Amino acid sequence: MSRSKVPKLLSLLYVHNPFYLISACLFVFGLKLLFRAGDSSVLFQRGSVAYIEPWGLLGSLAGITILMAVTAILIVRLGKVWEDARSVVLIVLLMLLAISVSSDELVNVLSDKDNSMRHLAMMFGLGTSFALLIGELLIRGLPIRLPAGYRLPLYGFLILFFAWPAILLPEVTSLSMANTRWLIAAFPLLSGVLTLTLIPAIRKGSAAVKDNGTPWGWPLFPWTPFVFIALAVCFRSFSLTMSFDPLTNSGHYWDTTFGLYQLVPFLLTVLVVLLEIAIVENLPKLQRGVMLWAPGLLLLAYPWLVPWSRLPGYSAFTYAVVDEVASPVFLTLIGLALLYSWAWWKGVRHAAAGVFGMVLLTTVIGPDAFGHRTWQLGEHFSWWPLLALATIQMAIGIRRGHSFRTFVSLMVSIFVITRTLPDLIGISGWEIFIGLHLLLAATIAVGLCFQDGFAGFLKEIGPPCVSMTMLSGQILLYQAHEGPARMTEYAVVMTVLPFALAWLLNNRDYLTFALLHCAVGAFAGLCFGVYVFFRTTMPPGVKPVILAVTSFVVAVFISVLKSGLSRRLRMCWLTKQRRTAA
Repeated sequence: MSRSKVPKLLSLLYVHNPFYLISACLFVFGLKLLFRAGDSSVLFQRGSVAYIEPWGLLGSLAGITILMAVTAILIVRLGKVWEDARSVVLIVLLMLLAISVSSDELVNVLSDKDNSMRHLAMMFGLGTSFALLIGELLIRGLPIRLPAGYRLPLYGFLILFFAWPAILLPEVTSLSMANTRWLIAAFPLLSGVLTLTLIPAIRKGSAAVKDNGTPWGWPLFPWTPFVFIALAVCFRSFSLTMSFDPLTNSGHYWDTTFGLYQLVPFLLTVLVVLLEIAIVENLPKLQRGVMLWAPGLLLLAYPWLVPWSRLPGYSAFTYAVVDEVASPVFLTLIGLALLYSWAWWKGVRHAAAGVFGMVLLTTVIGPDAFGHRTWQLGEHFSWWPLLALATIQMAIGIRRGHSFRTFVSLMVSIFVITRTLPDLIGISGWEIFIGLHLLLAATIAVGLCFQDGFAGFLKEIGPPCVSMTMLSGQILLYQAHEGPARMTEYAVVMTVLPFALAWLLNNRDYLTFALLHCAVGAFAGLCFGVYVFFRTTMPPGVKPVILAVTSFVVAVFISVLKSGLSRRLRMCWLTKQRRTAA
């Protein structure tokens, strides 16, 4: 006879055995009803939540946690049923979270009852010690070989869950309610800092947890409990707000200071950890996933998408965050820019695009965006992020020897400088004049410092660019109503410049344009002299004599040219130079 087939549903129930979880959930639900004074139907009524007798509930939850921990140890020690033990361990973590949330109620009762610091200290000490003892009991009892790089952060999270409420009570810190709200909002940030302590363990690689005492390899071990811890951080952030900042004045149960944007710092550090795992373990798909999904935090950081965003308590605290710190979206942009920069440094593909995208967004999303005023695109454009991008591109171009990228970066930098610097130093109106000369300097410098084709092109156009810049500068000086003296000084400087470049670079093109400047300057000086000469009043006969002397000098100069004297002098000078060289 063939064996009858077991239904798939029964097979799944047998393999995964969800009844431990069902039992724990029913325990928690039943105990809350048992220790609730009053009708439980008022749980979700506006403005109030039924009171729970804390000591009985807390003790009962602790007993169930011990029961689950001992059960996990026994089923592994006696039966090697690791699949069920994993579920029970996660349930123990769930129970510890429930105990920490329930202890908030007990802390509030003790502080309201007799303001006893001894009772409060005992409460925090008992909760923290119990969580650490249960964790160590499971690790040693199963047994599991969990390296200190993972164990210490895990204990750190348990301590944080139980001990953080201590600083939220005015009896302990003597802080105002407004400052307490800031401490509540800082819980995810501190959790993020604690998350980063996992990086040293990650860098040791998956081989460090290969022989861990369990049938599971990496990543199921050791990351399964940390995934649960991450979910617990999100819930604990909300529960702290409900326990220690009940905004009942508005008459709305959901009017709290908790916003999803407060979770962004923690989630950003989670992305950092995932990216570090992807880099160390060489997981390209995970790297691409982190790079692709990271901008989703911007949507989470927008503070006005939650259903309770227009309630008075939430909106008042959010406005305070924007006014006193910065816009959550702007802060998220900065964090993502740092994440992508670090990934770029590590050689992750497409990370550079992420850096440029985040920095470009900061040009239109400033520190005060999405606050009291309605945000509009381009209302407050910031130029400094463009300067940062140009600086990054310039560094890349210099490092890789790309003259075109370096030159474009310099052009963008010059554009930003000319838009901002004149106003800062009080020389507004000279933006084009300054930009022209900075562009000339960039053209000459890039042409000299690089050896590729584009650099060669810049070398060729450098000399005529000096003349074009000089002509444009003279026009701008004339339009600015500068006097002849200032224009003459400028012409002298722009004539000396190509002579100096011709001497320093041994470039005859610069010498040619320098002589052209001299010729143009001489012709302009002659025209100006003639104009002054004929406009000046002189005694009779002086002007004809001066004209006669001038005509004589010109005639002699022409005769010298015809005689070839200048050519013979030049040949003699060249012969002397050859003899000296020999």
